[in-house]
Amino acid sequence: MEVNVRLAGAAGQGLQTTADLLGQAVTRSGLYAYCYNDVESRIRGGLNFSHLRLSDKPLSGVSRRIDLLVAQTEAVIGQLSGGLSAEGLVLTQEDWPHPQAAPFNLAGLAEAAGSEKTAGVVALAVLAPLLGLERALIEDQVRQAFAGQEKLIEINLKAVEAGWRAAGELPGVERFRLPAGRGRGRLYLTGAQAVALGAVAGGCGFMSAYPMSPSTGIITNLAAWAEEIGLLTEQAEDEVAAINMVAGAAYAGARAMTATSGGGFCLMTEGVSLLGQIEVGSVIVIAQRPGPATGFPTRQAQGDLNLVRHAGQGFFPRIILAPRSIPECFSVTAWAFDLAERFQVPVFVLTDQLLQDSSLTVEPFSVEGLPRERHFLKRAELEGLKEYRRYALTESGLSPLAAPGASRHLVVVDSDEHDERGHINERADIGEQMSRKRLAKAGTVAAAAWAPEVSGQVEGRPLVVSWGSSQATVKEALARLAVQGRPAIHLSPTWLWPPSPAFIEAVREASRVIVVESSVGCEMSRLIREQALRPADAEIVRLDGRPFNLAELEQRLGEEVA
Repeated sequence: MEVNVRLAGAAGQGLQTTADLLGQAVTRSGLYAYCYNDVESRIRGGLNFSHLRLSDKPLSGVSRRIDLLVAQTEAVIGQLSGGLSAEGLVLTQEDWPHPQAAPFNLAGLAEAAGSEKTAGVVALAVLAPLLGLERALIEDQVRQAFAGQEKLIEINLKAVEAGWRAAGELPGVERFRLPAGRGRGRLYLTGAQAVALGAVAGGCGFMSAYPMSPSTGIITNLAAWAEEIGLLTEQAEDEVAAINMVAGAAYAGARAMTATSGGGFCLMTEGVSLLGQIEVGSVIVIAQRPGPATGFPTRQAQGDLNLVRHAGQGFFPRIILAPRSIPECFSVTAWAFDLAERFQVPVFVLTDQLLQDSSLTVEPFSVEGLPRERHFLKRAELEGLKEYRRYALTESGLSPLAAPGASRHLVVVDSDEHDERGHINERADIGEQMSRKRLAKAGTVAAAAWAPEVSGQVEGRPLVVSWGSSQATVKEALARLAVQGRPAIHLSPTWLWPPSPAFIEAVREASRVIVVESSVGCEMSRLIREQALRPADAEIVRLDGRPFNLAELEQRLGEEVA
């Protein structure tokens, strides 16, 4: 069973807090919650919503269906009730008419509880009994949310009482009751929290960033945990400083990262070239949002893949990864630190607004199978060397890696072209040797590329290619089409660059290639055309900064795979 709840109103009305408390309550009840947000770039006013899919099964595709709509402003009635199901309800003020309204005085109940700011808790307390959640659980969450603030706890518990009483007066609402939950101990996390936890699991020791939505949650979470886990975080004065701090920390031996969005990354490109020249591995998370320039600051896009592929002067190898879900935000980020250090290259992790800001019920993350090995030479290994050459020429292009101060050997790096020892060089023959070394390393990196996930045998069948956050919605839409007798194969890589041979082979074998992407220029189509030497047969794109939804993709994919 599934119930879709949309909390809608103006910025500043506590919509996100209400959504967080509801998602946590559903999770603690042994059920599943997925929440995505649609917000304007303003602190107060406007028209925002948080949409929750609540179920006894894990679901994380974006749905437009609404079963319960909580309208905290009158504008919601006219603009955000279009997806209301036939049996859905609009919980709204008594003087805001709607054919499916179940009116109650939200503002009045909040004021009676002691503060108009408790309207979100009142709404939570109305929804909870309709969904079959226990009152004691809601009250416990209120006490946790306002721990140490007894006056606020008292006021919000009154708000719970008022909302619960109001819910009891609504007729015929048993249809929204969720089944009893079975599992306990799950987590309810945002993508930003999952990335931050992945950085911890990957051994991150230093992070520097300049805040830029939707990436900011990564550094704020890491900063909150920094003292407990022994991590150094630094809010830099700008993105140029952030990337150069990361280069310095990584050269010194720390696993280092930064996080930004497309506009901030533009300022980092010279620093990224520095990482390529000095062959220092670092992790760069880019939480994509629409451009050009400031674009839609709080919206969704996947338009930075080719920016990241080509950023920087000249050629140097790099790796581009893209988690497709909140659990993968954890695992892919953790792996990124190992790959960066092992191959001594910048590793980019492409997320986006939908992944960063959504929340999901997940099983506790496992660290089993995550790499734990450091790739620096140990002191005993260094002491056994007569001479240490930071850029020693090797067949693989990978040179022995040492941190300064780890032994008696001098560790030298230089942002100019250099010799094997790291000293600046002007000789043509040495310049060619170093260029060939970086080319060799690119081949070594490509050989390690992860094969993409493919849902079946591709040869002679239509192939739907997606990446990043659209994966869950595409997967669910394709499952619906398969039931209708219109099957297609789904390919969704997490390792985007350099592409694996399995990726290229799958694309070449398909009868039709349909690319799904939230990008004006369809970045993935361009990559496929360049690398697999075939154009996409169809491109399903969104140009408006909003994520794909199930109904839309079921229709648009159905037209292409029929």
